[in-house]
Amino acid sequence: MPPALGTVQDVKNVAVLMPATVRPFELAIYSEVFGIDRTADGVPAFDFAVVSEHPGVPARTLGGLQMTASAGLDRMAEADLVAIAPGERVDEPVSDAVAEALHAAVRRGARVVAVCSAAFTLAAVGLLDGRRAATHWMYAPELARRYPRTTVDPDVLYVDADPVFTSAGTAAGIDLCLHLVCRDHGAAVANAIARRMVVGPHRSADQAQVVETPTPDVRHDNGIDAVLDWSMRNLHQNLSVDVLARRAYQSRRSFARRFRAATGTTPYRWIVDQRIRRAQALLESEPALTVEDVATHTGFPSPGMLRQHFHRRHGCSPSEYRARFVPVS
Repeated sequence: MPPALGTVQDVKNVAVLMPATVRPFELAIYSEVFGIDRTADGVPAFDFAVVSEHPGVPARTLGGLQMTASAGLDRMAEADLVAIAPGERVDEPVSDAVAEALHAAVRRGARVVAVCSAAFTLAAVGLLDGRRAATHWMYAPELARRYPRTTVDPDVLYVDADPVFTSAGTAAGIDLCLHLVCRDHGAAVANAIARRMVVGPHRSADQAQVVETPTPDVRHDNGIDAVLDWSMRNLHQNLSVDVLARRAYQSRRSFARRFRAATGTTPYRWIVDQRIRRAQALLESEPALTVEDVATHTGFPSPGMLRQHFHRRHGCSPSEYRARFVPVS
C-alpha cells in the first residue's frame, strides 16, 4: 500500500541518469513526461536534466545514435525524482559513484524510478532488496535469478514501492510516469499530459503486461468495446460480471475470459479502476459534491466502500485527496 499523499515531497525537480549505453525510447519517456514545458495546459513546470557519470562523453544508443549529458552526478543531489534510463545490456557494471548517488537520493527522501531493464541497476546497488519490483516480462526470470532478495512480479505493468518505483517495458514506463504525476499533482494534470502525448490515461498497475490477443481485433469481434463504452457511461449502475456478460450476449465464463484477453485484467478490477478515476475527477472538479455524492455518482455501494478502494489505491481518503488538489477559494 502506498503511503499517504504528501509524505514525500512533490516531484518538481527531475534528474535522469543516463548510462554509458542507453535505450533511447525509455530515455525519451522521461523527457516527454517531465522535460516539456506544458504550463499553458495547467501542468507544473519541472526542472529537468539528463545526467551521467561522465558528462560531455557521448553515450551510445540502440540504432547508432549518440547522446551527451551536460550534467554530472552532483545534479542528482537536487532532484525530487531520480529516473534511471536502461542500458543496452542488463549486466553492465554499476560504479561505486553511481551506487552512492542513488542511495543518497533515497536517504534524503527523493524518489527513484527505473523503467524496463533499468531495474537491474537498482537491484545491483541493493535498492530492490526486500522490495517487490517489475521489469519487462522477458527480463523478469533473469532479474529474479540474479537478485533473489527482490520479489519480481512478472505480470504487472509497474510497482509502486515508494520511494522506489519500477515498471515493465516501453509503454508501461509511460503509465508509471503518469502515475507519479497523478500522485503528486492530481488526475487532471496527469490527464493533461496524457492528452498532449496522445495516449490514454495511465493504466492501473496490476494490469497484465501481455494481452493475449490484440485489443482492437478482439473488441471488434466480440463486442467488448460496446460493453466498455456503455460501462463508462453508466458507472453509477450495477456493473456485475453477470450484467456485463448479458450485455455482451455471452456466458459469464466466456465473457470473463474474453474480457481479460482484450484488456489484460478482470471485469471487476477494470470497473473499480474506472470508478476510482471518475471519483478523482469529481473530487477535483466538483467541490460542491460530498464524498457520499461522489460514491453515488461512481457506483460504489457506500461512502465507506469508496474510501476503502481509494485509500488502497492512493494511500489517502477522498477528503484528503480533495484537500490537496482543490485550491481553497
